[in-house]
Parts: sequence; C-alpha cells; structure tokens
Amino acid sequence: MEQEKLKEFFDACDDFITCKFLVAEYKLQRMLHVLSQNEEICSLIGECLEQFNRDREFAKAFIQDGQGEYICDMPTEEYKVIAFVFCTLVDMDNKKIDFVDFVKRFFGREENPFKAFIEQMVVPFRNLLAEAFGYPKINTEGSTTQEEYEENDEDDEENDEEYDDEDDDEEDFDDDTFKQVQKLAVQIISDLQYYNQSQNNVDAITVCKAIVKTCDLRDSEITYSLALALKACKPKQVKFLVKEILDLLNV
Repeated sequence: MEQEKLKEFFDACDDFITCKFLVAEYKLQRMLHVLSQNEEICSLIGECLEQFNRDREFAKAFIQDGQGEYICDMPTEEYKVIAFVFCTLVDMDNKKIDFVDFVKRFFGREENPFKAFIEQMVVPFRNLLAEAFGYPKINTEGSTTQEEYEENDEDDEENDEEYDDEDDDEEDFDDDTFKQVQKLAVQIISDLQYYNQSQNNVDAITVCKAIVKTCDLRDSEITYSLALALKACKPKQVKFLVKEILDLLNV
C-alpha cells in the first residue's frame, strides 16, 4: 500500500513537471492533495520544517540582483530545499503567492520562465524526496518534455500536441488588444459570479483572473495560452464575450 501511495505522489509530481503552464495551478493542487494523503512523505517534510526558518529563508532567496531584477536564489542544504519549495508551493495553492506573477517575476529573464521554475525548484524538490524513498530520479536538462517523460497518459499527450499546433499561430499583441481582452475578461468574471457555480464557470473565472494579470504584464505567449484554456472551459452564459476574446487573439 505504501509503495502505491509513493507511486501516486511521484506520478502527480511528474504530471505537474511535464504539464503546460496554462494548467499548472490545477496540477499543483492535485500534487499537494496526493502529498497530504501520504504519511511517510508528510513526516519527512515535517522534519525538514522543524529546522526551517521560513521568513529568514524567504528573505534570503527572493532577492534582487545588481541590476534590480528579481531572482530566486535557492538554498543549498537539502532539507532547506525541501522545506523551501514545499512552503512556496503551498503558498501558491493557498493564493498567498500569485502563481503567474511569481513565475514571471523571479524567472522572467529566462527564455521559458515556467520551464526554469520547474527545473530550478520543483525538480530538485521531487528528486530529493525520491532519493529519500529509493525512488528513481528524473532529469529535465537538455531534453524536450516528451523525450524526458513517458509517464503522461494518452489524453495529456493529445492535449500537448493540440496546444503545440496552435502555438505556431501566436503573435505579439499591441497595447490596445491587451486592454480590450482585459476589459472583456473582467466582464466575464463579473457576469459569471451571478450564475450557477458549475466547474466550467469556476474554471473560467480562474482563467479570466489570470488573463487580467497577464494583460498587465503584456505577455503575449501566456495570454494566448490562457485564451486556449478559456476556450476549453466553454462557459455557455458568456460564450459571446469569450468569442470576442478569442477573435481578438486569433485563437
């Protein structure tokens, strides 16, 4: 039974590590839920937290460099890495840390900020726990997501291919487009709050909140990806507003 629970957790970790940015928050939530059901892993993390000064380590890690750019300077001690990443991920799940803003702020200088976040924070966290329980490690360096991990189910692979195909059509949007999309996203959030809170509507509201933030950042790639996620939500009550967003972004 314990081995099955360990496998379930590491499968959830790998699912988070290999997912698309637009569904990352949902994958993170699932990973933490699975973690909470595993007594052995919780016990190990608890031991790491006992020696961990959260405020001090956060102040040391989340800093600005000489050019004033934000960076995440990871701790070197293994127990601190486990505790540090765990606290950060939990804060993201509890919305104390905004996931999109965090990735953009601390890894925005990288060519692929989300990939950098995964490789510098989540993979070391996963591998240290794997080592502690005699579970295989993974390595993301120098490989594509599909080459690295073959554990993804067929549905995820089909979704990845679909998103990759549509990514080819991405383009940089002008300020006016971002403003219009942001305005429509705010209107969708406002309208959906008065309808039945089905899972589709809840997901659409979550995605639109992220769109509002990424429009402020003027990030074409993330905004486009979020529009794809909104399209998948299919909120019937605001389908015309959604269509306006999709048309503006050429989705």
